[in-house]
Formats: sequence, C-alpha cells, structure tokens
Amino acid sequence: MKYLFTAILSIFFFSLTYASASTEFTQVDLGFIACLVSIVLAAQLAIAHVFVRYRVVQNLILAGFATINILYLNLALNMNFLDLPIYVQILGLLLSMFIIFTFMNMLDETPRIARVLPALFALATAGVLAQTLLSAAPVPEVSTEHGKTSAKNIRIVDFKTKPNVYFISFDALIPKVLLQKHLGLETTPYHEVFDAHFKRFKNFFADRVPTKRSLNSLLALDIGHYSEARKNSIAYHFFSGQIPSPLFEIFKHNGYETNTLYRSGYFGWNKGPHVDNYWIDRLGSKTGACDFISTSGLKAFTFMGYCSLVKSNMFISAFRGQAIDSNLNDIDFLINKMRAGLQRDAPQIFVGYVFSPGHTRLYFDREDTEDVDKYRHSYFKKSKKTATYLNKIVAFIANEDPEAIVYVFGDHGWLVSSKDPFKENDVSFVQDRFGVYGGIHPRDRCAESFAMPYNKDFMTVLQGAHMIIKCLSGGKNAFITLEDYRLPEFETKAHNRYEDYLYE
Repeated sequence: MKYLFTAILSIFFFSLTYASASTEFTQVDLGFIACLVSIVLAAQLAIAHVFVRYRVVQNLILAGFATINILYLNLALNMNFLDLPIYVQILGLLLSMFIIFTFMNMLDETPRIARVLPALFALATAGVLAQTLLSAAPVPEVSTEHGKTSAKNIRIVDFKTKPNVYFISFDALIPKVLLQKHLGLETTPYHEVFDAHFKRFKNFFADRVPTKRSLNSLLALDIGHYSEARKNSIAYHFFSGQIPSPLFEIFKHNGYETNTLYRSGYFGWNKGPHVDNYWIDRLGSKTGACDFISTSGLKAFTFMGYCSLVKSNMFISAFRGQAIDSNLNDIDFLINKMRAGLQRDAPQIFVGYVFSPGHTRLYFDREDTEDVDKYRHSYFKKSKKTATYLNKIVAFIANEDPEAIVYVFGDHGWLVSSKDPFKENDVSFVQDRFGVYGGIHPRDRCAESFAMPYNKDFMTVLQGAHMIIKCLSGGKNAFITLEDYRLPEFETKAHNRYEDYLYE
C-alpha cells in the first residue's frame, strides 16, 4: 500500500497543476508526462524496495521521493510557494517529508488506514480531474438578437470603408517613461522602429491583465460584457471563437472574414463557430505546457524533466519540425496568414498575439540586483527581435497592403512588481501591470477619430479598437452608453481610476 500511496499522492498533486491550466496541456504533453512520471515512479519504488527489510529507512526514502515529486509536479509552478523566502520553502518541504513519513508509518501499523488513505487521495484526484473536465465542456451558446451584438452596450454599425484591419499584440511593449523607471533603459531598438513608423498613444493602458484577459477583453469590446463573461466562466473563449465576440460581430456584419492567431494552443486548441479562422501551428505546436516555463534552476526538472526535454534541440527536431509553418518565427507565421488573406474576396480582420519581447518570469524579484540585471539584458536583447518583427510588418503593409490599418499594442506590462502588494505602492503596481506601448500604422490612419479620444488624459487598448470602428463607420459610435472607464477593483473602489496613474 505504501507504494500505491506514493504513486497516488504524486498524481494528485499533478492533477492540481493540470486543473489550474488544463488548456495549456496538449495530448503530447500529457502522454510524455505520463510516461516520465511512470518511469520515475517505477525507479523510485524499485530503489525503496531494496530497503524492504529496513522499514524506517524505506519510509524515509518513500517520503523523500514523494516530496520531490510534489515539488516538480506542482510546487515548482505554484506562486504561493515560490513567493516564500527560500528558508521557508526548505522548511515547508521538510515538513511535507515528515508528514508523509508519518503516513508511511501509519500505513505499516494500521491496516484500516492502509486501505482508507490511498482511497481518499484517489477519490480526491478523481474529483479534481472530473471538475476540470466538466469545466472544459463545450461552452454554452450565447444568444444574440438580429442586428445587435451579444453585448448589451455595443451596437452594430455600418462601415463606410473596408480596409484590412490588423490588431497585433506584442507581449510587454513598454513606454519609454516606464522603461527608464523600472529598468534604467532610455530606449530599445523596437522603440526606434515604432516611433519612426507609428502614431504612438500617450498614457496608454491595458484594460485587463495578463495576456488572456487582455486580448479577450479587447474582443469583448465592453468591460461590462467581459466582466459578465468572467462571472459565467467563459471569458477566455472569445479568442478561440467558442463564444461570439462583439468586435468580430461588428466586422462580420460588414462583410469581413475574422481571424485570431497565436502559434500555440495557449488560448485554446479548438476553433469555435464564432471566428472564421483560428490560426495555430497545430502540427508544429504539439506541446504547450512548457511554453512559458523557464527551465533554469529549480524548474529544470519540472514535470520530471519534461520541460527541459521539450525545449531540447533533439525534441524540437523530432516533434516540432514536422509542420509546414513550424520553422517560421512568430511574425513570419502571422504575415503568411495575412498574405493569404489578401487572396480572398472578403476584407480581413486579424487579432494576433506575438510573445516578444516578453515579461519577467513569475518568480522575478525586483529587489534582487542580479535578477534585475539579467532581465534588463534579456529584455534589451529580445527587443532587437521585436524591432525586426515590427520592420517586417511595416514592409508588408507598404509593399502588399498599403490601405490597411495596423493597430499594435502591448498586452500588459513587465510584471516586475509581481511580489509587491498594491497597498504598498499602488502607482508602481498599476503602471507596471497596465502601462503599455501602442499605436497605429500608417501614422495618418484614422487621424480624425484619434484626435477625439474617449478620455482626454488616457487611452486603453479596448478604446483604441472602438476608435478604429468609429473611423471606419464615418464617426458612428459602437457604444450605446459610453462607459466611465475604470481599472479592475483592487483594495478599494477609490483606487481604480486610470487618471490617478498617468505616467506622461
């Protein structure tokens, strides 16, 4: 029973990890992780079995192995654990080992417990997985009245002009002011490209963070509608088209073909009926669970080493190099789809996401000088790639689609203050998470519309989409009632005014 308990306990903690981000695991991920976990467990139990005559030693070995399994199947990705001081983490692991060791002794000494304890954890594992599968069931259909959008506060408007429209979100595009404030950098290569070719928006903010919330709230086109979708646990399904998005409903009404794009299945693996094309590298991106997990330090053995394996050259060649698009970088993958859209009769609307230059890792410590220096170097280096990406977009528009409108924006901030409580420095908290860089290309597009923003002191990503719609419709507003724009509520309602966190 001790061997069974060790295996079930390990699987239980993996089930908690899976439940927290089930859409990021592909069948390939689950298959490989299952194999690796099985191999590791078999090896651990074989080692423990060598000491079968020495019960205390065997129980210590099993408790140690179980604790290691819990660490690499769950705790290494658990922010509540990672945010603890290192000595607290070590004490926690030792306490875990002691508790499991006690359980092992109880399993030896009490037959009833030997039957009940593994059964309880097996039932708990089944419950977690069942709840996860039920929550991943098909999203209920959202009814929409003819001639209206699915959002009560958003109306259908008719366009006067119908150019192709490209909404392209880059991860963690940051205004220069905040670049200097947080990292001590005056500029980056992508800022130079952006300022040369785009009309930049001042005091520009994301509506919601992080990435999934940012892009899905954009597609919802109304914060009230997005908040209602969150209450109903469907707010992450706009991007994949599982539920209708008011943004696309307006464009679809005007004859557009709708497209969303990201290389992996981070936003979901299956296309819903409410988007015409959901572009992901289905063959090349067979894996997804480790896309945003660094494999340095503690995380090197995440999922029993799977995340290190999946990022190795051997694995990439064998499993990610089979698709036609798999050898393209993110922006070439996007431009290929944009170029294909030029061959179709209908005008195109794209909402695409590019993971570049990238935010801090989840356990970043802004008080650690080495951490800050590493990220500063990494961010500047990756900004060169981002600059190349922006140049490719500009060249594509100039050479192949000169009438198009390109809206580029950061999905969220750096998240350098991820450990800082809101109440200790609300300005830093908000600006770091919500302050983003963005603008429109060519810089003269929709000049009249952007000359009259909804708020004179700031602009949000969602509002930028509304102003493009207003531009295309000849000045008609898609809002039925203009919202009094607010940040998500933090400590109190008094702290959610964008106007209180202007950075320019």
